[in-house]
Amino acid sequence: MPLKKSLSNVDLSFTSTAASNVSADDDSFEDWMYWQRDLDNENSWTRVYGVLENEFLWLFQGEKSSKTLLIQIAVASVEESGDRQLRIVDPNGEDLEISLFDRQTFHLWKMRLHDAAVLTTAHFRAFAIEVKDLPRGSQYRGSLVTYRRVRKRAKCKAALDWMAKQWKKRVSICK
Repeated sequence: MPLKKSLSNVDLSFTSTAASNVSADDDSFEDWMYWQRDLDNENSWTRVYGVLENEFLWLFQGEKSSKTLLIQIAVASVEESGDRQLRIVDPNGEDLEISLFDRQTFHLWKMRLHDAAVLTTAHFRAFAIEVKDLPRGSQYRGSLVTYRRVRKRAKCKAALDWMAKQWKKRVSICK
């Protein structure tokens, strides 16, 4: 379980729009929030636009548009992880942290994410399926696993490139 993190150094000086962004059919819920890109780095918070529709949460770089989609997950569970912070877990067991701007928005999102988790659980029960049996392209797999795998691969590649450069420097010195 990750340590509780604080956003005390982040400017949260604009107003929330969550209450005004609930759609008429009450299936979609959206607002600005902060997402912690790297759970191991407490300073990796990014302002994102979150959209919750039924059991799926999408995080966008800006107002919702397929061009700015960062992450898509099915919500399996949600829990409070800090002051105005929520830890959301997908069916694969991958988790992400979000932080909301005020207590009212926090409580609205917590309630709606809990409802989304109930829908996800109902889906798996209704079809008697387990996560490991999902097709690779299933929306219930989400993109968080892929996001983290790509980031990890990029970090490894950068480390290998750096080591190769260091090795070439040492070899050229020894000649």
